[in-house]
Amino acid sequence: MLSGYVLIFACAPDGNRLGKPVSGTSEAASGFNNWWKYHSRNIRFYEDFTPFDTRSSVIPLDSFMAKYATGQYIVLKYVGRDAAVQYKLQNLEPNADENIRNTLKSVAYSDFQDYQQLGKVLPDFHFTDINGNRYTAQNTKGKFVILKCWFIGCKPCVAEMPELNKLVASKSNRDDMLFLSLAFDSEQELKSFLARRKFDYKVVGNQKTYLNQTLNIRGYPTHMVINKEGLVERICNSAPALRTVLADKKYL
Repeated sequence: MLSGYVLIFACAPDGNRLGKPVSGTSEAASGFNNWWKYHSRNIRFYEDFTPFDTRSSVIPLDSFMAKYATGQYIVLKYVGRDAAVQYKLQNLEPNADENIRNTLKSVAYSDFQDYQQLGKVLPDFHFTDINGNRYTAQNTKGKFVILKCWFIGCKPCVAEMPELNKLVASKSNRDDMLFLSLAFDSEQELKSFLARRKFDYKVVGNQKTYLNQTLNIRGYPTHMVINKEGLVERICNSAPALRTVLADKKYL
């Protein structure tokens, strides 16, 4: 099972039963604003969850994500025994708000692209940062690589840097954790930018083609956690989400 999306099965006989819906579930499909607020607040595919189909039965994660990727289903959140997170598919009605339909297609496609990378080796892992340090699958093996994908013109990418710096500082005693970033911009542009803006990741420039075409990144910032075997383990899209991911005991 891919560790970025982990199924949780309780030991109790009713562990596979759907639990209680979170606040807002009944109104989630009633309009674009309600759906987007609900989805943004509750649906976090970087966290562990149990997948349910439209009939409230547990299904394989691959099947759940493939159905979701069609853009024909919204995802609803329930809470089971011991606060276990459960996601349930619900058919998007034919008369659903067109804004929901259009946005869902894009969001679901991006989420599915991320899901498909989990458990795979990061391709063409040969980077040189702006200070001349080289990073490969060989010399980073045995380390967690925390990878940020960004570019200077991305306001959310820049705005989260102070929080990321705090995260780096909190792991400063770890020699098995590397904070590395891949940016669109040239080395000269990055050096000029970093002279004004503190960022404690190692920074690799000229990566637009690699990010957009090789990794098929659909939104920025994107954070990837590469495990000690060199496999993509988790993907998320914000500093708070990354902090949540790294709070897992395996990274402590």
